[in-house]
Amino acid sequence: MASSSAPSSSSKRNQVRDAAKVGLEIVANISEGSDVLAPLKAACRTTKSILDVVQSIESNQEGWNDLKRRIRKYISVLEDQVTVFEKYPPADRAIDEAFSQPLVHYIEFLETTHDALIDRARGSLKRISKVKIDAEEIINLNRDVEDRHSQFMGALNIFNALCVQVIRRKVDAAIILQLPEVKFSASSVHSTCLKETREAVLQTIWHWANDNISEKPIFWLCDIAGSGKSTVAMSAVESWSRQGLLGGRFFFSISSSEGSTTEKFCSTVARDLAHYIPELAPHIAGAVNQYPSFMRSSLEEQFQTLITHPVRHWQGHVILVIDALDECKSASQRRELADTLSIAVQECKNLKIFMTSRPDPIIQAALGSRSIKAKLEDRLHDVKHRDNIDDVAIYVHRSLGGVLPEDKRQRLVEKANGLFIWASTACRILNDKTSLSSPESMYNRLISVDHGGAIDDLYSLIFERTNPEYREVMYQMLALLLAAFEPLTVDDLDDILKHIGIEGSAKALLQNLGSVLIEDTSTKLIQFRHPTFVEYLRRCSITPTVDSPHRVLVNLANAHGQVASWCFKCFKSPTEGLKFNVCQIESSFYLNREIPNLEAKISDFISRRLRYAGSHWLFHIAETDGNWQSDLKDLLQNAIQVPYALYWMEILSLIGGVRRAIASLQVVTALTGLEEGIKGRIDELRRFLIAFSVPIQDSVPHIYLSALPFSPRKSQIHIEGVKKYPNTLTVTQGLEDMYPGITRTLRGHQSRVNAVAFSPDSARVISGSHDKTIRVWDVATGQPLGEPLRGHEDSVLAVAFSPDGSLIASCSKDLTIRLWNSATYGSQIVSGSDDKTIRLWDAVTGQPLGEPLQGHESEVYAVAFSPDGSQIVSGSTDRTIRLWDAATGEPLGQPFWGHNGWVSAVAFSPDGSRIVSGSNDKTICQWLVNTDANKLDQGRGSTPPDVEGDSQGTRLEDLVPGFKHCTLLKDGWVRSSGKHLFWVPPDNREGLQNPRLLLTMPRRNQDPATQLDFTHFQYGHSWINAQNDPGR
Repeated sequence: MASSSAPSSSSKRNQVRDAAKVGLEIVANISEGSDVLAPLKAACRTTKSILDVVQSIESNQEGWNDLKRRIRKYISVLEDQVTVFEKYPPADRAIDEAFSQPLVHYIEFLETTHDALIDRARGSLKRISKVKIDAEEIINLNRDVEDRHSQFMGALNIFNALCVQVIRRKVDAAIILQLPEVKFSASSVHSTCLKETREAVLQTIWHWANDNISEKPIFWLCDIAGSGKSTVAMSAVESWSRQGLLGGRFFFSISSSEGSTTEKFCSTVARDLAHYIPELAPHIAGAVNQYPSFMRSSLEEQFQTLITHPVRHWQGHVILVIDALDECKSASQRRELADTLSIAVQECKNLKIFMTSRPDPIIQAALGSRSIKAKLEDRLHDVKHRDNIDDVAIYVHRSLGGVLPEDKRQRLVEKANGLFIWASTACRILNDKTSLSSPESMYNRLISVDHGGAIDDLYSLIFERTNPEYREVMYQMLALLLAAFEPLTVDDLDDILKHIGIEGSAKALLQNLGSVLIEDTSTKLIQFRHPTFVEYLRRCSITPTVDSPHRVLVNLANAHGQVASWCFKCFKSPTEGLKFNVCQIESSFYLNREIPNLEAKISDFISRRLRYAGSHWLFHIAETDGNWQSDLKDLLQNAIQVPYALYWMEILSLIGGVRRAIASLQVVTALTGLEEGIKGRIDELRRFLIAFSVPIQDSVPHIYLSALPFSPRKSQIHIEGVKKYPNTLTVTQGLEDMYPGITRTLRGHQSRVNAVAFSPDSARVISGSHDKTIRVWDVATGQPLGEPLRGHEDSVLAVAFSPDGSLIASCSKDLTIRLWNSATYGSQIVSGSDDKTIRLWDAVTGQPLGEPLQGHESEVYAVAFSPDGSQIVSGSTDRTIRLWDAATGEPLGQPFWGHNGWVSAVAFSPDGSRIVSGSNDKTICQWLVNTDANKLDQGRGSTPPDVEGDSQGTRLEDLVPGFKHCTLLKDGWVRSSGKHLFWVPPDNREGLQNPRLLLTMPRRNQDPATQLDFTHFQYGHSWINAQNDPGR
């Protein structure tokens, strides 16, 4: 019996010993940086081998049985850890120095234990009876196994936590990298202060930065153009970066469309904040995850989400540097940013702002009366401060030490009159190695300039010394740089020149105009050295009244036409142009922001030129002249057709360009020279982008899968689109014929809306709310213009524009302004009442006119006359809006349905074609009025607005074939298990049913139910088959 079992036991022992040898070999190869998975698996195998040996030794002692149970438990734990680490990318499970030693010791312990037990097993095989193992030996073995395993698991848990931390950091970094940013390298244009210059000014700034008890958290360095503000700002950035105080910086620039607006200000600064203070990256990434639609919020809300809230998690002070705020082109944006910064530093006590600008009444008005700012004005150029002259002297003498004798250098110092831009430009002219003129002759021309510090005279002198034969080409090239909405690279400029047939060279331009132009060595972008040169060229784009042989004439309108033509060339490029699924997105289940390495994909598949063309082509068309617009007509007509318009929207979705595109389409529709058919198509595209901005901005595939199917069935984009892309959702019933009366639901108030009014030009709407704020809205885009106007201490009851549209008046329940809840037209007053009626009154006698207007089923809270006095609109707590004939008192048409709460405010647009309404459901709606025979088009309402950051929605069952437990989120997305299936417009979200292949959604107002057919729906990884011919 013993002899028959011996070969089997021997074979098993050999297998166990072989497994142990593998473990020893792996131990020998463990080093810092190697993958943890192999040694962890080796430890697991060795532990299993130990269990095999233990089980081969027959003993019925309780301690021995405990050892078996313990080892089985440890095997399970190790297998679980192997499973965990298998899910990590190999690069994220590299062994560090701290873990390598515990890992080696543990595997060596397992090997030693294994060998000892093997020897014990040999002895047991020689005995027939069960082995009686010493009790103390079993206790010691149990204790050793438990202690070593506990020590190892402690080290492994720490290592695992560090791995998770690394992975989380990478995930956070990926999220933050998707934040839109303004790609502008300030260091390529601005340098830091020379040593021993600006010492007094810098000391004042350093004292402010280090004063942690100061009640002035904003420092405003205000001075004239060319005084050296940006150089001081660069010195501050460098110093505070070294000290760990810098949180972020933003250098505004008038030569960049992105750099001259606040659209990407907060997201750019947030990326900086994560870079300079990495500990805040999780908070920034968390904010982006929690509020994924933050880019649609106001500037103040963006600043709070991305900057203020994360900074609160930091113990030390954080300084943001904002340079050249005056170069933000929009006065309202400058005011909004100044107000936002003022609110932020008061709410976040460890946040400081250092900002520079020229004297600006807008900024002054926003900051002037506040006690939170320290202001240093006219300190950098005023010759009354001797150190300004001394600083210019230091710069000139160092720059021209080997070029001019000291007396002539000193004469230039005096000529600069304390202005650094004059001195630096003059020094670059004199140091120019490409000039045919000698430094002495150029010096004489500089000294002969009439006015000291007159920068325009200096710029004119630069062109006078160039070869007259090439000046015209030079002016054309400068016009292209000036017309560009973003800086161009050397290759871009050369490509435009080649496209339009101009024999010029970008490199030659840089060599000849190096005193005013510079190439960024890292980005290859051509930058204007100073905004004063940009302003000089823009003045030169206006035909001078006096002709001169040396006049500089920049034809800006022609340059815009040339760049627009080049944009079309970029669109049509066979290798880098517009195409379906341009970034090769694999699945429709995930939104853009959820796609790993999206930024790298965009960089790989969307060239800089295509990105530029997609952002700016329409604005170039708008800025050019009638001749160019006529020449570009055919190209324009082709670009706005399906599929190219949809391909363009892919670019917009990926680069965050939807809002700018809506604005550009609005501008082009206002052009007088375009045919009505083209204008109509462009306006349709604009309305498509507005109506479906959520799916377009959130996900490229859902331009085709969600936006296109729900577009109005008689719109050209729908007619052409469903033919080209038939394998999407099919809306078999419930589509609008054309875009409905309501053009946009405006969301932003935190409580009911009490009052609304149109601006005189119909471009804006103002609203007053129970949340104590007033908001201004862009009618074209439905987006808020700036932050809420705050100040009232109670509900805002009424709002109005001044006749010129420049002022807003409001009254509040806080009794600060008292207005009647009525609307007047001529000699009549109209009023609404709790008795459900509307009455007309004689404004002079106060007597009622005629019988009450009856029709509402509840209290009437809002009334207004039409501009011509012929109609009255009313809003009620019965949630409806009604239109009345002011002469007869008869209702016109059926009530407007759409609000989910009381209608508390109504108003006509100045031309009487639209009605705007506000409700306590926190929404504002616009409605179209059909003036034909005084009939009212039935308005289409919308569901209540989303609560910001609220991801909860309606739970559904089996909404899409193959998916269970679908959820309709409040932003319209239908999702299952984290996968986005499709998006539903507001009008179609009510009453979702459980379908098979057909989804029925009942609608309001007795309209036919919306039906969706999923028969041909291609989604997920199959979404690219939405086209009828994927090979095209």
